[in-house]
Amino acid sequence: MHSLELLPGIGKKHLAAILEARDEKPFDSFKDLTERVPLLQAPIKLITDRVLLELKGDSRFYILARPPHRAY
Repeated sequence: MHSLELLPGIGKKHLAAILEARDEKPFDSFKDLTERVPLLQAPIKLITDRVLLELKGDSRFYILARPPHRAY
C-alpha cells in the first residue's frame, strides 16, 4: 500500500494519476497538483481530513501526526 492511499478519497486510479504526473515533474504547489491531476479535487481538504482522523486516534496508520499517547 502506498501512503497516498491512506488519504480519504485516494484510490488506485487517483494514485496512478498522481504518481505518473509526479514522475514527469515534481509538484510545485497544491494548485499545480490540482491542475496536473484533474481527477483529484481539493487536495488540501484530503490532507486536512487525514490529519483530523489521526488526531482523533481513529487511525491504524499515522503518516501526518503522531499516535496519541495511551495510558496503561
